[in-house]
Amino acid sequence: SLLTSAATVLKETLKARLLIPVALSAALLCGCATSREHALQQNKELVRHYFQGWANRGDPAVADALIATNVVLRNPPAVVHSLTEYKQGMTAFHTAFPDLQFTLEDEIAEGNKIAARWTLRATHLGEYQGHPPTGKAVAVTGISIFQIADGKIQDITVNMDRLGQFQQLGWLPALSQPLK
Repeated sequence: SLLTSAATVLKETLKARLLIPVALSAALLCGCATSREHALQQNKELVRHYFQGWANRGDPAVADALIATNVVLRNPPAVVHSLTEYKQGMTAFHTAFPDLQFTLEDEIAEGNKIAARWTLRATHLGEYQGHPPTGKAVAVTGISIFQIADGKIQDITVNMDRLGQFQQLGWLPALSQPLK
């Protein structure tokens, strides 16, 4: 009947009118999620490059490319307020532990922050924090949280097992029995 045909045409028109905005919204949402995911992946890659080129090799050109000149590094007990200071500290660290190697164990990204869990393995072959070389190997775990803006690391907070490091170097006595 004519009424049934008109109802079918109206129904199809409404479907088409609803389908276009819904499809457009879905496409935009997917685009935002893809863009967000891309930014997170770029930030993770930046942190991986940081560990490979700067933390492991101490390459100042890598530091210049990845780290803001006014970076804040919190690595208790030290707080550093510039890339220049950070480079000086890293040079001293690489001199004391020339074979140091960071292994990136995990990375978690959220917004403009990356949390990286790592293990540092190195041999103490040079003066460090007023202590002469011991020749001892250390394996130290830690977590660093990086804040990234404008394609550069702006802020780093480090939490590492300094007690374990100092015990392995023989600077502090090891616990005789595990804590219960």
